[in-house]
Amino acid sequence: MALIIKTPPVSEPVSLAVAKNYLRITDSDDDALINSLVTAIRQKAETWTRRLLITQTWTLWLDSVPGSVTLSIPLSPLQSVTHIKSYDSANTVSTFDSSKYLVDGASTPGRIGLNDGQTWPNALRRMNALEIEFVAGFGDEFSVPETIKQGILQWVKLLFANKSKLFESDESTSGLLELNRVPIPPAVMVLWEPYRVFKI
Repeated sequence: MALIIKTPPVSEPVSLAVAKNYLRITDSDDDALINSLVTAIRQKAETWTRRLLITQTWTLWLDSVPGSVTLSIPLSPLQSVTHIKSYDSANTVSTFDSSKYLVDGASTPGRIGLNDGQTWPNALRRMNALEIEFVAGFGDEFSVPETIKQGILQWVKLLFANKSKLFESDESTSGLLELNRVPIPPAVMVLWEPYRVFKI
């Protein structure tokens, strides 16, 4: 199995303006840094939760057809399936008719299921035999759950704190180094945990 992004998100779940307001920054000196931190943390959130935040288009490659009538899409939330293509032993490509399957975007993870009486393509090549292009994500930045965005903002502040001393006078910076060493800060993980999709 291989997952390849085709169309990246057109925006981030947290805009530069929102991040700067959260960090109480008014100048533009660190705009590039803040943007890069938001992008990196968004990518970490997507990898850890297995949910895409902003709408994106991906291609899923499978070496063989599913052994059942349903196929799970490994990234959620599934919005739509653009096409399913198969490649035979002569590398000839065929588009699987969309009337032969249903797309279930309500389930997590999303699924593709064969309609009654239909079968997956056969006599396929040994590798990358099935190409599934799909669209997934919560939508635009306003569709992303607030708790996920708050986790992103908290982590941005944590990573930025050493540079700009953002912690208030009554906030403790002891343990900051240790927090920057963990894969995901505990407070951020608590916010993201309800949205985590475990591997299928």
